[in-house]
Amino acid sequence: MDALNEKAPDSLKADAPGQVPNDGTGVLALDPYLDPFKAALQSRFSKAQKWINDINTHEGGLEKFSRGYERFGFTVAPDHTITYREWAPTPFAPTSLATSTAGTWDSHEMKRDPYGVWEISLPPVNGQPAIPHDSKVKISMVVPNDHARAERIPAWIKRVTQDLNVSPVYDARFWNPPQQYKFKNPRPPKPQSARVYEAHVGISSPDPKVATYKEFTQNTLPRIHKLATTPSSSWPLWNTPTTPPSATRSTPSSPLHHAMAFPMT
Repeated sequence: MDALNEKAPDSLKADAPGQVPNDGTGVLALDPYLDPFKAALQSRFSKAQKWINDINTHEGGLEKFSRGYERFGFTVAPDHTITYREWAPTPFAPTSLATSTAGTWDSHEMKRDPYGVWEISLPPVNGQPAIPHDSKVKISMVVPNDHARAERIPAWIKRVTQDLNVSPVYDARFWNPPQQYKFKNPRPPKPQSARVYEAHVGISSPDPKVATYKEFTQNTLPRIHKLATTPSSSWPLWNTPTTPPSATRSTPSSPLHHAMAFPMT
C-alpha cells in the first residue's frame, strides 16, 4: 500500500499528514488526472464538513448517529413494550403500522414528530409482546402526489420471507425470538482507518447467473481481503431470484435496498 494511504487520517476533520492539503484535494497526489475537478472535490469536502458539524451538533456525533438501528425500526423494552420508529418526512401522511397474526391484519396509527420520524409504542399484552415473533408487518402511508395509500416493507426490518405459492411480493417479519442469538466469536480489532468495499453477492459471478453465498465466500471474499479492505458492505440476495443479474436493482421499498456490513479479518 502506498505511503499516502497508510498515513491517511481516520477522520475528515483530522490534520492531514505531511504536505497533503486538508481541503479534499489530497487525492490529486495519487491521481493528477483529477486536477480539472479540484473545485468539485473542494466543494464536496466542504459539504461533508458541514454534515459532520451538523451531526456533531444535533445528533451527538458520528458514532452515536451510526447507531440508528438502536432507535429506529422495532425495539423491545425489558417489559416487552414494542416501539417502532420510521423516518418518513413530509408530505407522507398519515402513516400506520400494520401487523398480521393468524392471517388478520390490524392497523396501528403512528404519530409524527417535527423531524419526520413516525413512532408508535405497543404495550405488552398479558405480559408478552403485543406482536408475536415472526408476525408479518408492513408500513401503510398516503402518497402525496395522488393521495393513494401505499404499503411498504419497513426500512429497518431484519427479516423478510417470500411465498411464491401466494405472491412474489416479500413479507416483512417481526423478529423477536424468545432466545436471542449470542455471538460465539470475539469482535475483530478496530482498524486505524476504514477502506470499504461494496460487494453485490448476486452479481459477483462472471457467469450469467445469480451467484450464491457459498460462491461469494469462496471466490470473491478472498480477493476483497487481498485489497486490504477493512469492512465490506455486502448487498444480499433477497430480490435477485426473480431478476437476471444484469437487471438487478433495488428500490427503497425492496429488501435489497438495505445492505449489511461486516469487518474483514
